Order: sequence, then structure tokens, then C-alpha cells
Amino acid sequence: MALRKRNSINANGESVITVDGKEVVVATMTASISDNGTNIAKYIQDETVYKANKSEVRADIAEFQDYVYELEDERVVEE
Repeated sequence: MALRKRNSINANGESVITVDGKEVVVATMTASISDNGTNIAKYIQDETVYKANKSEVRADIAEFQDYVYELEDERVVEE
């Protein structure tokens, strides 16, 4: 019998737009980085606000993707 040790990094992000003075979570992003690779998902929470603010939300999604790349790079350096 042998112990197998694994670790992973999980990251979460939200794209938040202010509508009529209220913050609305328009999209959420999740990522899991493990020994088996990286999985990134995005979920549009409010289609109406997303359509009206696509460029801002897509910029947030791109920023999250860059953040995940940074986490991947840090993980490679640590290994």
C-alpha cells in the first residue's frame, strides 16, 4: 500500500455590474488546476445584463483567464 498525495488549486471569480445602484453578479468563473490539468468554466447568471454589458463582462472573463495562467505558472515553478 502506498500513499498518493495530490494537490490542486481552485479559483473563483465574479463579474459584477452596477444596475440601478445595485451590484448584479452577471457571470461567475471557476477554475481547478491539478496534476491532471486545468479546467475553467464560466456561467452567465443574468443574460439580460450580460447582453447589455458584453464588453465589460468579457474583459472580466479575460482577466480571470490571465489570473488562472498566473496560478498555473506559479504551480510549475513550485514543482
